[in-house]
Amino acid sequence: MSTPRPAVFLDRDGTLNRERGYVTDPADLELLPGVVDALRSLRARGFTLVVITNQGGIARGLYDENVLTRVHERLHRETDGVITGYFHCPHHPDESGPYGGPCRCRKPASGLVETAIEVLGLDPSRSFVVGDSARDLACGAKLPVRTVLVQSGKPWRDELAKLEHDGYAPDHVTADLCAATTWILSQPES
Repeated sequence: MSTPRPAVFLDRDGTLNRERGYVTDPADLELLPGVVDALRSLRARGFTLVVITNQGGIARGLYDENVLTRVHERLHRETDGVITGYFHCPHHPDESGPYGGPCRCRKPASGLVETAIEVLGLDPSRSFVVGDSARDLACGAKLPVRTVLVQSGKPWRDELAKLEHDGYAPDHVTADLCAATTWILSQPES
């Protein structure tokens, strides 16, 4: 059996691509500056790259799984195929129907990260969660991962205040994925 690999679990909207609400068309996906180079650097250092994203627009009927697949196919092409896995939560707690109500996968729950760890054989103790919101980082709070809040999406001071209110502090706060990558690559391996 192979040794579990370290990973970087990446929020999508506001971390990899411009935050603009629900991305309902692949043509609306706009990568943030420097994302491709940052991802390549992480991959070159042996990190498995995994997108973990809430997609409550599915529960709300704004788009379906096929549209989301096409959005992720475009993201995969534009990032030169360096992302290993895409894990999403289609649920929304305020909706009814098959994707309504509570679930164990919607961030801040840790289900997406836990599933990715199991499916891809990853080592959480050598891994990082990077996102632009409190719920992105809170999904890693019960796991032995380090967390990085990026300022490239949601109003980061508000998100940091939410985390602090819940008694949680990220391991690092930085401008964007490029700066997060520099910090991650400077950390000693656990």
